[in-house]
Amino acid sequence: MPRRLPLFHLRPLVLAIVVLACLATLGNVLYVAYRVQHDALVHFSLQTNLAYANKVASSIDEFLRSAQSRLHYSATQLGQHFDDASLLQTQAKLLQAQDEDFNSIVIMGADGQVRVAYPDIAQVASHSHHSPQLQQALAAQRPTISPAYTSRGNNLVVLVAEPVFARDGRFLGIVAGSVFLKKDSGLHTAIAAHYTQDGTFAFVADANRRLLYHPDATRIGAKASGSPTIEAALRGENGTLAAPNYIGIPMLSGFAPVTDAHWAVVAQQPREHALAPLRELTRKVLLYILPASVLGLLLMLWMTYRLTLPLRQLADSALRIAAGEPAEPLHRVDAWYAEAAAIRSALLAGERLLQERFGKLRQQAESDALTGLANRRVLQAALDELMDSDRQFAVLALDIDHFKRVNDTYGHDAGDEVLQHLAELLRRSARQQDLPCRVGGEEFTLLLADTGLDDARQIAERIREAVEMADTPHVGKLTLSIGVACRQADTALAETLLKQADEQLYKAKQNGRNRVEVLV
Repeated sequence: MPRRLPLFHLRPLVLAIVVLACLATLGNVLYVAYRVQHDALVHFSLQTNLAYANKVASSIDEFLRSAQSRLHYSATQLGQHFDDASLLQTQAKLLQAQDEDFNSIVIMGADGQVRVAYPDIAQVASHSHHSPQLQQALAAQRPTISPAYTSRGNNLVVLVAEPVFARDGRFLGIVAGSVFLKKDSGLHTAIAAHYTQDGTFAFVADANRRLLYHPDATRIGAKASGSPTIEAALRGENGTLAAPNYIGIPMLSGFAPVTDAHWAVVAQQPREHALAPLRELTRKVLLYILPASVLGLLLMLWMTYRLTLPLRQLADSALRIAAGEPAEPLHRVDAWYAEAAAIRSALLAGERLLQERFGKLRQQAESDALTGLANRRVLQAALDELMDSDRQFAVLALDIDHFKRVNDTYGHDAGDEVLQHLAELLRRSARQQDLPCRVGGEEFTLLLADTGLDDARQIAERIREAVEMADTPHVGKLTLSIGVACRQADTALAETLLKQADEQLYKAKQNGRNRVEVLV
């Protein structure tokens, strides 16, 4: 009788394959879960820092425009009686005392002589010595914002200047306000008011790459050359970047330009801080997946036994027949495989649990944390879909009138409640096919699918009236300015439509607020 060759037994072979497949699947699921959570956290942090940088840049713009507006008003008053020393002194005192924008005021004649310096300090100017920045502002004969410089009093200063003209157009001189960057001022308030936790902070640099603001006060005035985020913002760009900082710590950064002053704002967070929740998220995924995986493995082991039993019985019968021994009747072989459905149910249960977790993470990444409305990412995706489908649609750009007063008067917590209240009004006013989004600060966008210009105008008026008539928490009555733009046959880019809606919004602001302006 020939010697039998050793053979692998089917049961341990299938068992080994099942165990390896189970471990590979579990490892792949955990790796995918880790990568998805990792990428979602990084993306969320980048977008959050971008929104933070934009908000700080907007606040600085608002601060500088407010400061220039007050200087312009004073310049208008001074232009009528520039030789009146008493008037010059009074205007200087008013400018310096009315708020915290300026640390000092100087009024200089066209001949280069300082008429008034209030408070009368040598840090900015004196009758015998003028800073080059004052001379440059005098020579420019137009509104200027200087780069940072060190004054005679060893203060780091930014100078905001406005020309003074007589009624007949003669140039009489300048009125200028200085902001001491290492002392408390309105500029500090405009930047630091948006400070967040978890290691996130913002810093501001001027065109000379000199730090105008930094949470570490010792770095204010230092050079920040070679920073890719500062360079990009100074080029007028707005975006995100994941890169190490000047001491090699990996950072997740958002950057934005301050256009009027040619400054750069960067908001960044250490990558390690942004990914801190990843360990807890991974632990929770393990906590949910492992019990289901263990149960699935036990079921598969049992199923392996049930699947191999008919084959083993058939093999035994074949060997008996080959050996000439009586075999069990084949009809008595238990050849059923319905238990496969139980394994599939167990695996589907684990997959469903994982999908629910991913769905929650996706929802968090695609919605505004404060209001629950869709964020810029969802808005962009919806715009791309509408542009690809060649459907008609309209865009409403909405902005709360005088929202800064709400924050200044009632605090940012009250401001957050006002934003949540407005978001709820938008949800109630929007149709089922509409998409309300919060795009930053007090700015909202409503995307109206399959909507023409007349319908968009009516919807905008209805929303404006609803907001005006509603009782808003803390502030009572609230108003909106709304810009409306509708897709035209020659509209090639969604960004064009967004820009048109923003321009109409700006027009509504200029025309008195609490109104709707439509691009015809």
